[in-house]
Amino acid sequence: MKNVLTTFVSAMALSTSIVFAGHMEDKNKSGVKNLPPAEPVLETPAPKRTKTSNDYGKYTPAQKASIVALKVAK
Repeated sequence: MKNVLTTFVSAMALSTSIVFAGHMEDKNKSGVKNLPPAEPVLETPAPKRTKTSNDYGKYTPAQKASIVALKVAK
């Protein structure tokens, strides 16, 4: 009984794979005709790199402390 069941399952797997393989070949043949025409790729130059500015680099320590409301001890 085990051999009969194994043979049946193998036959089913083989038949489904054959059916799906045939279906995929038909689909590939007709699918090529349905593709839209290719559009050219637009190439643009990369954006220019800008320098990052450190806004707090131009202040003195006393000015920085007053911005964040700290008291400078001398």
